[in-house]
Amino acid sequence: MCYADTTDNPDGTTAAHCYCGWCNTYPDHDTAEAAAESHTRDAEAAEAEFAATH
Repeated sequence: MCYADTTDNPDGTTAAHCYCGWCNTYPDHDTAEAAAESHTRDAEAAEAEFAATH
């Protein structure tokens, strides 16, 4: 299971990152937060699909 979070950078950008290794930098906190939430949802959906088929 993935759990993505965000970190605000000194230059005003925000990094969205996850312990699985996924990481991207976004121009603002709101965009990064949306990406982190999307990453977590997508990972949960993929895990549920795998569990349902195996």
